[in-house]
Amino acid sequence: MNRCSQSIVLLATAVVCLACGSPGHAAAVPSAKEALALANQKVDAAVQDKIIRLVGSNSDSNLRPRLWSITMYDTTRVNDGVLVRVKDGAVNTVSSSMRMFDDGRWKNFSRNFSGYWPAEVIDVGRWGIDSDQIVNTARSHPKLAGYEVTEVTMVLRKPSDGNVPPSWRLRLRARPSDNPSRERWIGYLQYNAETGELLADELTVGR
Repeated sequence: MNRCSQSIVLLATAVVCLACGSPGHAAAVPSAKEALALANQKVDAAVQDKIIRLVGSNSDSNLRPRLWSITMYDTTRVNDGVLVRVKDGAVNTVSSSMRMFDDGRWKNFSRNFSGYWPAEVIDVGRWGIDSDQIVNTARSHPKLAGYEVTEVTMVLRKPSDGNVPPSWRLRLRARPSDNPSRERWIGYLQYNAETGELLADELTVGR
């Protein structure tokens, strides 16, 4: 093969790669479970999978959060927590987790002034529904017929102490299909992260 033919082949290969996307690019925006796997690589073995809370934000056009902030139980850290941030498929930062007003409505409000507790650690064996699946479930909610969901933020955590499954709480932004200029945040949906059961419907569409 002469040099001209080689150049043509290389150019054609580059065009195909740009059109299809490389494997690295496809994996750049991980699901929640994929982000946890990345976070586990950056913490000690005793800390791996000990999730307190997992927050997804900055969702892309496919509603996949580009930033995952994962708080894990780590008794060697201040407040017994380590925060691992995974952005666009790579671990961005690893730092001690500061606990101040995680959830003002939570019945264990006093814990906002103390460290994390073992009772808050999620049993990953009871975390059956990944982020992509729960987002698709939320998009098919009957109240969202006629709406296009444009952004999502999501939190995975245990709703209480004890042997309970974690829950997904999603905040949705959407616009009516027939009036895209009326885009706004439309409320929350909460699901059992083990079974996918809808636990709370706090959508405000139609108001």
